[in-house]
Amino acid sequence: MRNPGMRINRMIQRPEKEIIKQYEGIPTANISDCMGRLFAMDARISPMGKAKSICGPALTVKAAIADNGMFHKAMSMANPGDVIVVNACGDVNHSVCGDVMYRYARSKEIAGFVVDGCVRDVDYLKENDFPVYAIGVTPRGPYKHPLGEINTDIACGGQVVHPGDLIVGDEDGIVVVRQEDCHAVLQKLQSQFAREELMTSLIENGTWDLESPILQDLNRKIEELGFEIN
Repeated sequence: MRNPGMRINRMIQRPEKEIIKQYEGIPTANISDCMGRLFAMDARISPMGKAKSICGPALTVKAAIADNGMFHKAMSMANPGDVIVVNACGDVNHSVCGDVMYRYARSKEIAGFVVDGCVRDVDYLKENDFPVYAIGVTPRGPYKHPLGEINTDIACGGQVVHPGDLIVGDEDGIVVVRQEDCHAVLQKLQSQFAREELMTSLIENGTWDLESPILQDLNRKIEELGFEIN
């Protein structure tokens, strides 16, 4: 029997641990550029405490509005290193997690939370190294009903997140790397780093205006379009 809105998938495929480790510390801006700048969550989703780095496979939660029952259930199912990603309906009137959940998640070595909604007890996040990304903060708490889905495809921060997708975050925000793209993006990152090294050297050597590939391409387009330059 199919039961939309009331589904729990216990088993998901996760990226290899070696792959996840290679993404740790890579700026989200570089990862985003290597994916056509199409897979970054929107600016509403930002770090809420002192921890501003997150990396791990997504364990997804589709929650009912103003409710964290399935969020609690998901934490009980999580493996060490998982990132719990929650579609909380973008609600800014109720928080869906607080210090009790942060403490429990840390005890299970969960890598952090990404919430399309609000959280509370941010003093704990300012004092402890547990990464939580969310829309904002409100003291009003949630309800707890057995309604929602775990480990199904969800929307969060304007992105589709599949269970097991790699979630990477820093101070700039969150990017989602589809599991099947993890190897390809790592390969593209090598070219991205080489390009940045080149641009840095041009700036340091004072030759940016003459040799910058960005300016060269821009100047060529300006000439092709027939700009009037006085």
